Amino acid sequence: MIHAGNGDVVYLKQRGNPMESDTTEKAVSKKCEGQLSSIKANSCSSYKGANRTIEMAYEDNNLNWNNLPSIILQEIFSYLPYNCRLQASQVCKNWRYALFHPHFWKKITFVLKDEDTITWTRCLASNFELSVQEVTIICDISNYCAKETLALLKKLSCNRQLRKLFLVPSNSTFDCEDSTKWMLVNFLIDIIKKSDHLEALSLGCIEDLTANAEQILVQLRNCQAKHLTTLSLASVKDDPADYNVLNAGYGHMFNSFTKLCILTLDYEFLSNSLLRALNSGTMERLVIHLHDWNYQYSGATDGSWQIFVQKNPKCELRLTLIHSYVGIENLDTNILRSAMPLTHLKVLFCENVNIRALHRLSRWYSLTLKSLIWIDSIQPLTRNIPATYDPDDPHSPDPLVLVAWKCTKLVELVFIGHNYHQENLLAIARLRGDSLKSLVFAQRFIASDTESWHKAETITHEIKEIMGNQWEPVSDEDLPAVVKNPFEGDSREVIMPLVLRDQK
Repeated sequence: MIHAGNGDVVYLKQRGNPMESDTTEKAVSKKCEGQLSSIKANSCSSYKGANRTIEMAYEDNNLNWNNLPSIILQEIFSYLPYNCRLQASQVCKNWRYALFHPHFWKKITFVLKDEDTITWTRCLASNFELSVQEVTIICDISNYCAKETLALLKKLSCNRQLRKLFLVPSNSTFDCEDSTKWMLVNFLIDIIKKSDHLEALSLGCIEDLTANAEQILVQLRNCQAKHLTTLSLASVKDDPADYNVLNAGYGHMFNSFTKLCILTLDYEFLSNSLLRALNSGTMERLVIHLHDWNYQYSGATDGSWQIFVQKNPKCELRLTLIHSYVGIENLDTNILRSAMPLTHLKVLFCENVNIRALHRLSRWYSLTLKSLIWIDSIQPLTRNIPATYDPDDPHSPDPLVLVAWKCTKLVELVFIGHNYHQENLLAIARLRGDSLKSLVFAQRFIASDTESWHKAETITHEIKEIMGNQWEPVSDEDLPAVVKNPFEGDSREVIMPLVLRDQK
C-alpha cells in the first residue's frame, strides 16, 4: 500500500477495502446472523454478563428491564453506536427485536466477498429489502459474487423507499456470463422505475454497466429527474480505445436533472450541449474520465466552460486520465481549457509525463487546483534524468515546483513511477509547508544533484521537519507490484480505490 503525507491517512492501496477489516466484519456478521436466527426461532436468551450481583439486585427490586416498551428501547438504542447496540441486543429477545427493527437499518453496506459475508448479506436482505433507504454494495468480481449481486438487486427492485444505491466493486469488470451482466442492467432499470424518490446512483465504474449508460440515463430522466442529486456513470475501461463518439449527443438530456450536484461521466459525453444543460446552478462536482482521445471528440470550448462556471460557481472539476496513452500527449493542446474549474487531476498509468501540461496547471489553475496525482509503472528503459526535466528548455523551472508555488489551494501531491530530484522535492515542501496534507514520492524514484550522502540525509531531515516526523518516502515494499514492473500485478488494483472515492 502507499501511505500519504503525515502517515495518518492511506491514499492508495493495492486492495481497496472500505470496511475496517475482514476479520472484524466476519466476526460481527456471524454474531448478528446468530442473533437474527434466534429471533426467527422465537427463542429467548438470558443475559450472560459478568456482574451477576447487580442483576440479582435488579430482580429483588422488581425491575423488569426485559419488558420495556419497544418505543422506549428504540429511543435508547438510537443514542448508541452500532457496536453498543449489538452488545445490548444480547440481553433478551425483546432487546434483540429492538436492534433488528427497520428503524436502525435505513442505511446498509452489503459485502459480497466470501461465504460468511454473503450469508450475512442474505440475512439482512431478507429482512430489510423493502425498508432500507441507502445501500452500498461492496462486491468481488467473481462469477459467484456477480450472481449474488444480481440476487440482491432483484430484491431491491421491489423497494419503493430506496433513495441511494452505490456499487463498490473490487475491479471494473465482472467475471460472469453475458446473460448475468444483462440481467444486472435490467434490475438496475427496475430499481429506477420502482423507487419513489431515488436521489443517488453510482455504477461503480463497472464497464459492464456503464456500457449501457444511455439506456440507464433515459430511464432516469423519465422516472427520477426531479429527485436525482448524485449520478456516477463514468467507467474504467478494459480497452481504452473502446468508446462511442455518439455519446456526445446525449448532453441535452441532462437539463432535466434540476437537483444534480455530483456527476461522473466518460470524456466522450463531454460537449458544449452537456455544459449548457447543466445550468441549474446546483452542480458541486463534475468528474470526467478520459481513456483514449480521438480527433472526433468535440470536447467543450472555453466559452462553454465560462458559462458553466457562471451558472455553477461552486462546482469542482475532477479530470482523470486512465491508460490514456494518446490523451496524455494531447492534454495541453486539446483537452485542458483555461476556463475549466479544475480542482483535481489524476494521471494513472499513461506511461508519460507531459511537461507542457504541468506548466499549464500553474498558469491556468493557480486559484482552483487542490490535488495532483500522477502514477505510472516504471519503464524498462528509464534513464536517470528526472521526468520533469525539459531538454528543449533545460533552464526552465521545474513544473512541479511551480505548481507548489502558484497553486495556493494545493493540498495533495502524488508523483510515483518517474524519477524526481530530491532538491526539488525539498523546494515543494518549503513552498507549501504544513498546508500540504499529502506529499507522496517513492524512495526508488528520488534522485539527487549531489553525490554527498550527508547532504541527501540533511534534505530528508528538513522535509520531515516541514511535513512531520512521520513523513517517509514510499519504500519498495509498499509500492504496488504493477508500479515496480508493468508486467506484474494489475493496475486496476491501484486505479479503482482512487476513482471510487470521487463517486460519492
